[in-house]
Parts: sequence; structure tokens; C-alpha cells
Amino acid sequence: MPESTRMDFTFRSLIENRVGTVWQREFNRLWPAYKRWFLRYGESDRPTYFESVQALREYMPEFLPSYEAMVEAAGGGDHAARFLAHYKPPPLFRGCSQAVYIKDEPVIVRNYDYSPYVFDGLLMKSHFDQRSVIAMIDCMSGALDGMNEDGLAISMSFGGREEFGDGFGITLLIRYMLEYATNVKEAVELVKDIPIHGAYNLTLLDAEASHVTLEIAAGQATRVTRAAIATNHQQLGNWPLYEEKVQTELRYQHLDQLTTQQQDNAESFASRFLQPPLFNTQFARGFGTLYTSAYYPCRRECHYLWPNKQWRFNFQNFAETEYHISFIDPEGYSDQSGAYAEVYTSNRVPGLAF
Repeated sequence: MPESTRMDFTFRSLIENRVGTVWQREFNRLWPAYKRWFLRYGESDRPTYFESVQALREYMPEFLPSYEAMVEAAGGGDHAARFLAHYKPPPLFRGCSQAVYIKDEPVIVRNYDYSPYVFDGLLMKSHFDQRSVIAMIDCMSGALDGMNEDGLAISMSFGGREEFGDGFGITLLIRYMLEYATNVKEAVELVKDIPIHGAYNLTLLDAEASHVTLEIAAGQATRVTRAAIATNHQQLGNWPLYEEKVQTELRYQHLDQLTTQQQDNAESFASRFLQPPLFNTQFARGFGTLYTSAYYPCRRECHYLWPNKQWRFNFQNFAETEYHISFIDPEGYSDQSGAYAEVYTSNRVPGLAF
């Protein structure tokens, strides 16, 4: 029997209005690792600063002042500026399950399944531009999931396709929608023509209980659906090896059953994500549930759940705090450094040791 693998990890919640010293401190701490990831295929494989800014100016002009503030806080360097634009970044293959559930009140719940070796664990309440946003941040300028003060909530899952192309990283798109849209309709209109570099499923919910799932793939028009569930596959295109390893169909069918039966209230539905098959523990292989998030648009509340802990925040009551957790993989992994290195260097599936 393999020995279990344990990794101690700290989640932190932070408050920053305009981009400032808090954001700068975290960027300086994380930049060495992010720079290695960003340049792992060589500098020439990444777009130039001019190309990156031109793309932002064409597709997300409203975001330019916040982007420029981030670049300045990061020291104004060329590599940092290109990284923060999230234009044509290196590919990433995350897992994740997400679902909208509407019974006593609307909620969107998601599990973030990935490797703790390359995860920041930073939840931030910010007001970078037009509205307040609570989000789990990614690559400092993006967001993994979140909600804004108007009640628009968004979560993301990888779409289960090998192809990557030209476009922006998905987490910058999430940040952009949270900053500049008040509801689902506005968010869809805002991003419908923005190119994204890979395949992802975005599920959106607003305070009027309107919801959609966007199926995004490189080089293809975004497909807007009324689906309330998304795991790691899409209607068009598949990747059988990946789908089998992450059990995307099993998780999808489980969520479909839960949402159809309607036996839970909103909060008990969220707790279902802390149980198999939605909850995963293959942390050393890049497929462990790092956190569960639940967004309640009507009451503007954001909950973050772990098996033995829960954070509850809203826009009037948000505290800076820490949560220390040990991620334990019962299967173990024989080479921790190898698992870490694979996330940064694999040409096929970073973070998923097949």
C-alpha cells in the first residue's frame, strides 16, 4: 500500500480597494514561481508586451486602467506586464464541478479541483474599478470564481479538450465580467466576441435567478446554453483519456440527479460537494478538491467550504483571516518534486499525472 501524501496549506482572505500595497505584496511573493511558469516554453513562445496591450485595448478596453495599475505595482517590468495581460498564456488543465441550484433561493456551487503545489489560496475583496468584487484570485489579475456587489456570480471548469490557440486566459475573462457586468445578460454580451485560448465552461448566475453556461473553445464561437451543470466535457469535442481520469461523466450525472430530485435546500446542496464523487483527494496528481465555493446572489453572500471549516462573507462583513489545512492524498505519490515539476513542464497535461 502506498503511503499517504500530506501537504500543509494556508488560505488567506485579503481586502484591497484600488490596486495597492496588499496586491503588490502578494505579487512580489508569488512572482518568482509565476515567472518560471510563464516562461517555461521560452520567452519567444509568449506574445510581446505590444501584442498583449493591443489585444487588451481591442477586447477589454475598460480593464486597461486596472491593468496599468497592476503593471506599475509589479514594478513595470516587461515579463510582468506580459504575464498580467493573460494573453496567450501557457495551457492549464484544471478539473472542477459546478451547478446552479434553485429551490428556496438560487445558489451556484463549485469545487475547485487542482494541485495545491501551484495554487495561491488568496480570496480578495476588491474595488478595482466600477464595483466591489469578492473572488478567489488567479495569476493576480484573474479570478477563479467570484461574485460582484450586484449579485452576478461566475464559476469555471475546464472543458476537456486538448486544443489550445490564440486568446486570453479564462480567469481574466471572469475578472472582466465581474468588474463590468451587473447581470447574466450583460456579461454574455460583454464577452461573446472575446477569444479565449482554451476550452472552458463558465456558469453564470445573477440575483434574478437568471443563469447560463458558456461553452468556450479556442477558435470557435462561444456556445450559450441554459445548462445548470458543468463538469469537464463539452457537447462538441472530447478527450477520452482526460475524461476517464477525472470522471467527468460520473460527476455530471451525480449533479444531474441532485438537481432533478430537489431534496436539498440551498445550503445542504452546497454541502453535497464535500462528498464523493464530487469531492476528490488525488492532490499529488493535480486532482484534489482545494475548496468549495457557494455564491448566494440574492443575499450577496459568499461561502467557502472545507470538510471541517467554513468561511461566510458578504460585502458589508468581510474579514481578513487565515485557514490552515492539510491536504491528504491517501494514494500518495512517490516523488513530490516530480509532481511539482510536472505541473510546470509537461507538454500534455500540466497538473494531471496520467
